[in-house]
Amino acid sequence: MKKIFIGLAALAVASCSYYMKGDYTLGKRNTFNDFFYTYNIRYYDTDEFSSVEKETETVSDYEAGVVRHAVPGGIVVSSKVFEKEVYSDEIVRPTKKGALVSYTVPVQFSDEQVYKIIGEVEINEHIYRMVEPNRFGDIVLLDGNGNIYPRVGRIYNDRLALLETAFQLEPEDLKFQNELKSRSGEEDMLSSFEVRYAGIEDYKMVFKYKTVVPNNGMPLEENKTYKFPMYDKNVNIGTIKIEVLGADESGIEYKVLAL
Repeated sequence: MKKIFIGLAALAVASCSYYMKGDYTLGKRNTFNDFFYTYNIRYYDTDEFSSVEKETETVSDYEAGVVRHAVPGGIVVSSKVFEKEVYSDEIVRPTKKGALVSYTVPVQFSDEQVYKIIGEVEINEHIYRMVEPNRFGDIVLLDGNGNIYPRVGRIYNDRLALLETAFQLEPEDLKFQNELKSRSGEEDMLSSFEVRYAGIEDYKMVFKYKTVVPNNGMPLEENKTYKFPMYDKNVNIGTIKIEVLGADESGIEYKVLAL
């Protein structure tokens, strides 16, 4: 009896030592031989599968037709165009609440929660995306249309092993939909312009016009001076149309009509 007990203890130690620290092991759901029927995992890097789009944003300090006032040296109108990269991580959400049910612990899904895709595997010449493991280490697989693969996997030694446990999807029409979780990168200024009122000179209204435009990847700055007779009520500075309501050495009252 003592020899039998020692033999069983040794077998238990050998079995425990087989699992590697940090792995999502298969536990009792698979037999020992099932560990060797695994699939290579292509993990997604943090930004590898983040789709990148460039968005532009225009920031202006004017409203067309609104009466404004500027002192000498003050800005009459200005505008800047920024470009930023927007990253969209691959996130999925169930179309409804449900679960993969078996005689063991079910793999549950909530339509109030989003799930991250961590990688993909190829099974029988088909690519399946891997949903991040739940707290039990269960991996759910999705095809390109969000349909759920009928078997659940576990990660073992950086490979995916499929459980032999039979699962049934409830409800049967449950699937996953792609969602976008956006985050923005740094902003770059593409172009800008500003008009400043410079006061009165020789009975003429003086405006300083500065533009910044990209030139071979570098900002190119250009400065111009515009002078208009005091009696002019409508002035054009570049493409900017301004209605002058009154101007003197203390300031200018005006409306921006169009850019």
